[in-house]
Amino acid sequence: MLFDIIAKLRFGLSLIRLWFRLIWVKRRKQSLSKDEYYHEIVKKAEIHTGELIKYSKMNLTVDGLENIPDEPVIFMGNHQSYIDIYVTVNALIQKIKSRHLTLIGKKEILKIPIIGRLGTEMDVLYLDRENAREGLKTILEAIRRVKEEHHDVLIYPEGTRSKSRKMNEFHKGSFKIAQKSGAAIVPMVVNDAYKVFEETYRVKPNVPVHLRFLPPIYLSELDPEDEKNIDQILSERIQKELDSWNS
Repeated sequence: MLFDIIAKLRFGLSLIRLWFRLIWVKRRKQSLSKDEYYHEIVKKAEIHTGELIKYSKMNLTVDGLENIPDEPVIFMGNHQSYIDIYVTVNALIQKIKSRHLTLIGKKEILKIPIIGRLGTEMDVLYLDRENAREGLKTILEAIRRVKEEHHDVLIYPEGTRSKSRKMNEFHKGSFKIAQKSGAAIVPMVVNDAYKVFEETYRVKPNVPVHLRFLPPIYLSELDPEDEKNIDQILSERIQKELDSWNS
């Protein structure tokens, strides 16, 4: 219990430091190009996500980064917890420093103090699950960013956290970004991230957490039937990795 209290206090202080860092960068916004501003904000995100990983004392293993090609891709994976986002964003920032990563999340994130501000400054796209028209606009904007601005995109096709090893059903609409942009899908697999906090809502130290990036899936190389069922193919590949860790 003492570790839980200390970890939460340290995370709260990390959020406060993040807030002041964002203010400092925002004051310099007029003197920076759009790309320079984005990368300055991302540096602050890297520091903050790294601090959470450190303070939680999780035993994090990241592998498969060599599977990320040097071209815009769509990162798609299972979603167990808030921790997924932290470890994934931290790993990707370090791997693709010179590229622009567009995150897609649910609009409720905007209500989270400081994190919502970080998302705004990182130009995150938000999905309104209760408004199909607005959801379509978000998907179309993601497609545009991939095709015209050569962004990478990160989206969790489950749409919400499972808080377990079990995966929820993948939403087919998430796959429109890859299908319409022509970008490859890089599958991501996270294992046991939910045990760090969301299993008991107390921070648990020394939890083995594994994040793996699998070889890309090029939709152009699939036959029409497989492309139509890409949600099932991705789910099966992720489940295979989960089973290999947990069998």
